[in-house]
Amino acid sequence: AEAGEIGRRRSEAMARQALRELLRALRLYAPANKEVRSQVVGEFRQNAAAQADKAEAGIALAKDYAFLLHSVNGHLDLLLDMNISTDRASRQRETVKKIARRVGLRTSYEDDVD
Repeated sequence: AEAGEIGRRRSEAMARQALRELLRALRLYAPANKEVRSQVVGEFRQNAAAQADKAEAGIALAKDYAFLLHSVNGHLDLLLDMNISTDRASRQRETVKKIARRVGLRTSYEDDVD
């Protein structure tokens, strides 16, 4: 019985960690999309009492989705950096906006909205 309790706690900790990672990725890459965030949180709450095999599948899906968000946005950054047709000023603006968001600030550019 004690081993089952330890396994359940470990599974819950893994689920919380996967949820936090996914929410961080959503906050970083889609800050204006509150509906997706609330849907993700709702799914995790709904499936909190799921059986172990379903819980593991949900955790793996959350980790994969967070990895996908990081990868796609990293790829987009690379494409922007390599694009010669993009003028230097707009690339510099994007870099300034990214740095400002990382430290919790906004720039005074019109297109930098939450």
